[in-house]
Order: sequence, then C-alpha cells, then structure tokens
Amino acid sequence: MKTWVRVVALAACLLGSVAFVQASTVGRRVSSAGPPAETIFAIETPAPWATVFGIVEVKGYVLDRRGVSSIRLVIDGNVLHAADLNQPRDDVRRKYPGFFGEGFTYEPGFRTSFLASSLSRGEHTLAIEVTFAGTTSPAGEPAKAVLGTRTIVVDPTRNQPPLGGLDSPRDGGGSGWQDYLSGVFPIVGWALDDRGVRQTVGRDGRVRADIEVLVDGRVVGQALYPLPRPDVANAFPQVPGAGWSGFQLNLDTTRFSNGLHVVAVRVWDTDGASRVVAERPVMISNTQGSSRPFGSVDWPPEGGVFYAKGCASPTYSQFEYEINYHHMDWVSGWVIDQNDNRQFEGVVAVELLLNGVSVKRTDAWGLPHGPRPNLPIAAPVTDPRNRVDANVYGLERPDVEYLYPTFGWNARYSGFLFVIDTNYELFYTGRLRPGLNTLDVWVHRRDPVTPAEKIATKQVYVVCDFNGNVPTVGDLDAPAWHEPMRGLYTIKGWAVDTNATTGNFGITRLNFYVDGILDGSLVLGDPTLAMPSPKVRDRFPWLPSPYVDNAGFEYVLDTGKYTDGLHTITVEAVDGQSFRGRFVQRQVIFDNPN
Repeated sequence: MKTWVRVVALAACLLGSVAFVQASTVGRRVSSAGPPAETIFAIETPAPWATVFGIVEVKGYVLDRRGVSSIRLVIDGNVLHAADLNQPRDDVRRKYPGFFGEGFTYEPGFRTSFLASSLSRGEHTLAIEVTFAGTTSPAGEPAKAVLGTRTIVVDPTRNQPPLGGLDSPRDGGGSGWQDYLSGVFPIVGWALDDRGVRQTVGRDGRVRADIEVLVDGRVVGQALYPLPRPDVANAFPQVPGAGWSGFQLNLDTTRFSNGLHVVAVRVWDTDGASRVVAERPVMISNTQGSSRPFGSVDWPPEGGVFYAKGCASPTYSQFEYEINYHHMDWVSGWVIDQNDNRQFEGVVAVELLLNGVSVKRTDAWGLPHGPRPNLPIAAPVTDPRNRVDANVYGLERPDVEYLYPTFGWNARYSGFLFVIDTNYELFYTGRLRPGLNTLDVWVHRRDPVTPAEKIATKQVYVVCDFNGNVPTVGDLDAPAWHEPMRGLYTIKGWAVDTNATTGNFGITRLNFYVDGILDGSLVLGDPTLAMPSPKVRDRFPWLPSPYVDNAGFEYVLDTGKYTDGLHTITVEAVDGQSFRGRFVQRQVIFDNPN
C-alpha cells in the first residue's frame, strides 16, 4: 500500500507541473512495474528571447532520481564551464515533495553565468548539458541530456547595475528564519559588476567601495570590500574579481530602537549605476545582557614570548621600568563599549591581570580630543623609543574605526596599552613565572549597574635570556590562522629587532619553514625585506627607529610543492649579531586543485 501511495503522490505532482510554463519534463520509457523516471527542470533566468547584457546569470533547478553529477552551460552549441550545483531550493522541495526523502541525495538548484561582452551582439542559443549520476548510455558513458534550449538576444553595449546578495541577516521568506539583531551584528554579502564597483577614499585615507548599508532607508556606513568569496567565483567564473567580491559591515544595532526595521544594501558601479541588491526586514532587540563591551588583544600573539634579560644576576635593580637593565614587553589592543543606554555609554578603565592577579589599571582619557597625559615608562629621556604613553586607554585606532565605522569616535579612540617590566614581574613580584602564563583583560564601564567584563585571554611564555640578546618581534598580516592557501601565495608581515642599534644592522635574514623544513629565505638587500611599514610605526612607536619604519616583508611560498592539508609556517629572524629567534608561527591549510 505504501508503494502505491507514493506513486499516486508523485503522479499528482507531475501532472501539476504541466501548468507551469517554465518547468519542463523529459521522460524515458521504463518497465511497467514502477513509476516513470522523469527529469523535471527549469532554466529560470534568462527567459527565452530575453535581452541580456553585463553579467548574465543562468540559474534554475534539475530534478531526476538518477542524480545529477554535473551541469554545464551550452551557448551556440558549445559546451562551456560547469555550473555550481547543490543550491538549496526549499520552494522546489515544496512544489515537488514526491521527489524528496532519504533516497534523494542532492539539492536541486544550480547557478552559473557568462559575460555578455564575450559574445557578439544579436541572437544566440543557450541551454544546459546535464550529466546524470546513476545511469550510463549504451556506449558505457554517463547518460547526458541537453535541456532548456532557448534563444536570447545579447546587447553588450548596455550597462548593467551591480549584482549582489545578502547572507546575513538571512532572508526570512526563503530560509524560514527571522533574525533578531542585537549588539554588533555583521551585515555580510557579495557584490559584482562587470565594469567594477565604484570606490571612494575615506577621511582616514583608506579606500572604500561604494557598498552602502541602509537602515530604514538611511545610509549608516560603507561596507568592507573586497573579502574572499570562493562560492561566488564558482557561480561567476568569467567575472574578474569574483573570488574577492565579499563585503561586511559590523552594524552597531544599539543605535536603533527595539522593534522592526529594514536593512538594505545598495551598490554603485564605476559608471554611476546603482542597485539595491538585497533588503531584509529584521527585529532589533537590545537589552543590558546583549550589549556588552567587546575588543581584542593585538599583542602579544597567542603563544607569544616575554623576555627577561641579565638573568645570571637578576638582583641588581628592584625598581620597575628600569630601562637600562630590564626588558620591557607590552600588551596592546582595543575595546568598544556597545551600550543600549546612551547615558552610560563608555569605558571607565581597562584592567590587566597576570595569572589572575591585577597588576595594571588605567583611567580613560575622557574626550578623545582632550589633553593626553605624559606618562613615560622610564626616567631616561634621551632615547625617544622609551617615551610613550603607557598604561592608558583612548589611543587612536583608525584600523578599528575602519572595521566598526558605525561606532564613530568610540571605535577611533578605542586602543589601550600596558607596558610590562618583565624582569620586575618575574624576579621581584612573582606575578610572572618562567614558562606559560595567562594574561586577562577586563573592562570597567560607565554604567554603574554592570559588572566588569573580561574581553580577552592570551597565553604567553616567559623566557629568561642569559646572553643579553632580545630576539625579534613581529607578526603576520597574511595568511590568517587556518586560512586556505593555494598556488604561489605571498606571505606578508613585519619584524623588528628590538635591540637594533648603530653597528647592529637589525635583521639581516628571515628564514621561512614549513613543518620545520626550511623552504627559503629573504636576505638583507632583497627588495621584499625591510619594506616601508608606516602602520607598524604608528602602532608601536617605541620600537627602535629607523627599523620600525622599514619592518615589512613579503615572501612568495609555492604551496604546490606540498601535500594538501594542515601545515605549520614558522618565520625565523637572524640579526646583525647573528642571534636567531623564531618569532611567529601559524597553522594554515594548503588546498591546491588536484
């Protein structure tokens, strides 16, 4: 009985599909013991005889019980690139429920595209070639069918407004979900244009794309762009830059009243055409529990190293910040207070704990444009590297403002800096110990009813150096942790020898290791070693000049020499006194086409 119920349900669904003009069925004759096997498909765009221009999207769905192993675009009889398969289509599932169940192993949607500029003006034919997974032709090859052949009219002279989509917040109509926004909410999507997305220069000098995020019809900020989107590259293989078409804006939802709002994204191209590529109704719901402070510790990196020097005779000075005999390390980062109560918005102080013990607490500066305290970290003033504002909150961070533009001044002046006398904390207070230590950063808010919040925890090693040398410090800008890498990849970062002086030429060589095996080196004199690094100088002005001004490096790594999978990249510095130190390592994923 159950078998015949399924047959009747399937037959009813197939009969219902006849009335749908865009959907088609291709039948094949089989044994009378079971229901007929049918291919139900639709090429939803472009429609027959449509005039197309710019980036032409080709999308639809294919349903077949044999399964679909590939779909390729066919233009004028020429089989071109493969489409991106397994696109979720809940609407198709609802329309043809008899097709789905445990035995139906794929999502029916597909999408691909082509550039109208690649074709001559006039009429062309378009279709899809479907290769089925579960059967073979009489010759032994997988069964194929060319479906949906239609005529389209190409006009490559017309300008098309940008294309795009919004992944977050989600489309409630398509996904069935209603997103509730609170605190910092990421507005994430992608944008493409065959003539390019227009760019502007912000007041901080950074280049921004004209991808505007609107709330209730009012522009609230421009999104970060470009960000990697390999899925978009799969769907738009002919469009340059499709792999870097992602955008994101971190929206401060506490600036809006609780309740229903509309979030939209508008994109402009270089010819001045614009389009609202997506629009979402959302619910904003902020309470004291959801609008907490947030931030990050930039330095030290996870698993970083603090150094003490002169460890053979550590009792010669018991004074903190004794710059002549001790070594100074630092903890830097940023914090923003997102608060649903504007009256109490803001940070009162940032507090640093070493192994659970509070050691530094700093007052905020007050108004960002107000006077700054003069807090040198040591008595000697002849060496400008030692004259920095220490143990303070309110340092200027234009990079944070760039990431969180809707927070304005609170983001721009969100930096904090603590200076740690490693010798003093190791030998005289015992708040640091040799080996692994834990750093915690807590934030105290103006709101009197909210307790302090911990925003970050980092692990750091304390090493006692007996040779009087302090190894190189630095970090990688790219790749990120566990970032997929393929082909020739350019590793980018910065490195400074902290005890570089006249006569000690700082870093003379950088060695790059993959899983402990030397891959190659940059040697002093190479054009990609000691590159200008104004951003490093701005963030760490106490590091020795001119070395901090020329701390950048770039190294091209051929990932194709290695197997795909997880690998560890390590960078080792050699300074002018032949001291060696491995100052950074990072786990990444090599992912090359097979």
